[in-house]
Amino acid sequence: MTKDSEWLPVLPFGDALARISRDASGFHRTLSEAIPSLRSCDPIGNPDRFRQRTISVRIKELCLVASATSPMTVKAERNDQALLLVPFHGGTTLRAGPMTLTSRAGQSAIFVRGRHRAGDAVNRSTRSSLCIALDITRLASTVRDMLGLPSEAPFPFDLDRDRTVPLSYEGVSFDTTIRRLCNTVDAHVRQPAVLMMMGIDDAFYRTIGMALAPEQILPQVLQAVAKDDDDERISLVCDHIKAHISEPLGLTHLEQVFGRGARSLQMAFLKRIGVSPTRWIRDMRLDLARQRLESAEADASVAAIATGCGFARLSTFSKEYAARFGESPSKVLERRRA
Repeated sequence: MTKDSEWLPVLPFGDALARISRDASGFHRTLSEAIPSLRSCDPIGNPDRFRQRTISVRIKELCLVASATSPMTVKAERNDQALLLVPFHGGTTLRAGPMTLTSRAGQSAIFVRGRHRAGDAVNRSTRSSLCIALDITRLASTVRDMLGLPSEAPFPFDLDRDRTVPLSYEGVSFDTTIRRLCNTVDAHVRQPAVLMMMGIDDAFYRTIGMALAPEQILPQVLQAVAKDDDDERISLVCDHIKAHISEPLGLTHLEQVFGRGARSLQMAFLKRIGVSPTRWIRDMRLDLARQRLESAEADASVAAIATGCGFARLSTFSKEYAARFGESPSKVLERRRA
């Protein structure tokens, strides 16, 4: 047997764990975890030349099956399963009654609602693919959350139709996103609990929801981000500053809280608040110092109050306080004691 006859493409995840096997029944058993209604898995051509590798992982109700096989036909009975079939190498032709759907790696996937009819998936060449078994109720709920729709509102598109799903839309590559999610699954394939804690299942649902109706979901999502995202991020930064006002607050740290670079942080502050983040921190500290000076106990000191409000140097504090309020902090403390 030649080396080429043993070759199979890389799996979407778990490639280091899965071994090449001639056993079509082993492929059937693994794929049945995602498709309980699976009826048969039959090699095309000489069965002695058939090869397969499969591995599966379940994260809550989401089941992922990565497979690489020689040419074969898969048959399933009618069921209530929702599946997304994503090719990573090669392609698949799905026949369901009079309907024929095709997919190609990097270009398109197939979304299947098996409740309508039995189906046959035909792979006439060696291929690698990802089968994603979905909970349709959770998928619908995820889409509603993304669009901010109440549960009683009409659903924005048909989730009950078998169809080909393009894997890119106006520069957004769902293929790339799914492949990167599979890289994360690969890193923790032995630890599904870790994947669950990471929320990887939610990332799959969100990506699939966008891929199914990008022309409806992406514009609304992007508009919402453009309108509200900076306000939300600035609010987080301001809350963080208030909670850590007595601590050093460098721009690098604030960038991490903001989630973007220094220029974006500066521009967002200027647009929403009218001053730079550094100036806002200084003003917040001075206002806090004034409150504490005016309510200070008899034994309080200017130095202790300055330190407690985040000023590292007493001389800088005194100078900036006087410039802002027209009197020195020691004068305020003297008046408080009188």
